[in-house]
Amino acid sequence: MQIFDRKYRLFGLINLIDLLVIVAVLVGGFAVYRLLARSKASGAAADGTDVTYTVMCPSLRGVGAGQIKVGDVIYKNTGKPIGTVTAVRQIPVPSEVWDQQSRTIVPFRSTVFSDIFIDVAAKGTPTGSGVAVGDLLLHGNQPMPIMTSTFECDTSNIATLTIGGK
Repeated sequence: MQIFDRKYRLFGLINLIDLLVIVAVLVGGFAVYRLLARSKASGAAADGTDVTYTVMCPSLRGVGAGQIKVGDVIYKNTGKPIGTVTAVRQIPVPSEVWDQQSRTIVPFRSTVFSDIFIDVAAKGTPTGSGVAVGDLLLHGNQPMPIMTSTFECDTSNIATLTIGGK
């Protein structure tokens, strides 16, 4: 039995060009499905996986940790919630000053500028490149503006990201 007959049909059943078109449509359909599935995962609702992350707001002047409280809801700048505050730490920024008497540089902690570390708990969906929380895809060392009802930080950065308590 021949593979192709005189009319270029595979095993006498289907034309070679028709077969190539069918394969191309199947591959294209699979590619579109994967693309849509990936974009859905990045904006999907939480599936219940516990996610904790720490956001650092660096070198804030005149901001006290009292402006953000445990239990506050964190929002992205789009206004959609992305977690709840579980802890807040305020650490004075290390700095240096020139000491005229000893002619040396003396390290000290600033009384004006502070780094604010905010621990946040949320529910999310793990993806291949991070965690989808609401309409946001979180991954480590990601810049992200955040806000609460009494606090806003445009220069925050995700310092740590933990999925499911791991």
